[in-house]
This record gives sequence, structure tokens and C-alpha cells, in this order.
Amino acid sequence: MDVLRLFFSGKRKYATLALLAVAALLLVARIRSRPAMIELALKKTDIVRTVYGLGTVQAEKIYHLRIGIAANIVKLFVREGDVVSRAARLVEFDQIPVMTAPFAGTVTAVAFKEGEAAFPGNKILTVTDLSRKYITASLDEKAAVLIKQKQKTRIAFDGMPGKTYAGSVTSVYPSDGQFIVKVESAEMPAEILPGMSADLAIEAGTKSGVFVAPIRAVREGKITLLRNGKKITVPVQLGLTQGESVEIISADLADGDLMRYGQ
Repeated sequence: MDVLRLFFSGKRKYATLALLAVAALLLVARIRSRPAMIELALKKTDIVRTVYGLGTVQAEKIYHLRIGIAANIVKLFVREGDVVSRAARLVEFDQIPVMTAPFAGTVTAVAFKEGEAAFPGNKILTVTDLSRKYITASLDEKAAVLIKQKQKTRIAFDGMPGKTYAGSVTSVYPSDGQFIVKVESAEMPAEILPGMSADLAIEAGTKSGVFVAPIRAVREGKITLLRNGKKITVPVQLGLTQGESVEIISADLADGDLMRYGQ
């Protein structure tokens, strides 16, 4: 019996040591998994006021062929997707002369077939110049009043992830109750077609003398500060954003405050 007691007591001893070892490993892993803390001294600086918008690529030149009298279509010289030169024949009618392309472009729509009758106002076909494009976006009133000609713009396209292109504002104007900004870019890739979407980031001036923090430093509308050796939490309002940074506004902030946040 004494031998058995020694045997089982030895097993309990090793089991306890094993549990302690596992607990130590878990503690080390937990400590290592905690994000490293960053401490950053606050100081007033400048931030670029950025207006964001979701835009649509537009073609500079679009021609919709319509006729003024009823006529039958005798012959169609083009199909959708055809590239045509200026003055190329498009459609022959029985009542009017052959219609030609007013400029070089691509046939992007054909709504009728040979033998069908077309009436005044009908859109028979469309020719689009795909070489000249721009972007328009609708903005709200607060954003629209900040926009001016020649403001620099960064453009990103859904179809070309990870890339941005330079552009500039050419105009801002009202249209049917909306406020439209027009952006042009000499860098727009040829692969980008009218109708595709574009994300716009317009630099609408600079705001000076503000506190700026990384967005990840703000948690539930608050930031953590180290002041006089003590950790305090300060509620802040968010202002302008610039990339991964944001303006933070609070009467309880001062130059030299040490902001603390996880990496």
C-alpha cells in the first residue's frame, strides 16, 4: 500500500507541475498577444480639409442619332462595339439622306433593326468618344461650398484596386437640386469606361492650429492621456480627417499631453 501511495502522490506532483507549466505558457502568450502601446505627445499642427465623394465616369462627347420625321431603316452600317471614324456612314433611311458620325468614336448602342420604322424623338443609335472622359459626383451643401476650381483630387477606381490617380476640380454647379463637382484627370487609364464608379478625395484647403491623432487612438469618442504621471480618459469630438489621422477637439487638451494607445 505504501508503494501505491508513493506512486500516486508522485503522479499528482507531476500533474501539478504540468498544470503550472501550461498556465505559465498561457500567461506568456497572453502578454505577447497584447498590442504594444504607443505614447505620442500632442501638439498643434495643420490638417488638410478633405471632401470625399462617390463619382461616375462620364464621356465628354456623346452623339444620340435621332430624326425629325418618320422613316424606315433601310440599312444599318454599324453594330454595337464598332469603332467608327468621323463622317463614317451609320444608317440609311428611305425618306432622308444617310446619317454619318459627327466625330470618331465607338458605337455604344443600337436600338433598331433594319426594316423597322423610326419616329421623331426615337434614339436610334449612340456614338461615344471614349478617349475623353471626366468624373462627376454629387455633394451635399456643406461639402459643395468648400469646392473651388483647380483643387487637387486623388481618384481611385473600383476596377483598379490599390492605385490612385491625380486629378483636379474643373467646375462645381447646381443641377436639378443637386450640387455637382466635375473632376478631370490626365492620368485616367484607357481601361476606365463611362459608367464606372470612382472614389474622390478633394483637398479643400488646410486647417491650421489643431490637435491631430491617429484614428485608432480614438475609442468610443475618447482618448487616453498620461498627465502628471496619471492615466486619464478625455472625451473628444472628431473634426477633419486626413488619411489615417483625424482632428480631435476638446477644451481639456493641451500641448505636451502624452496620448497613449495600442499599436
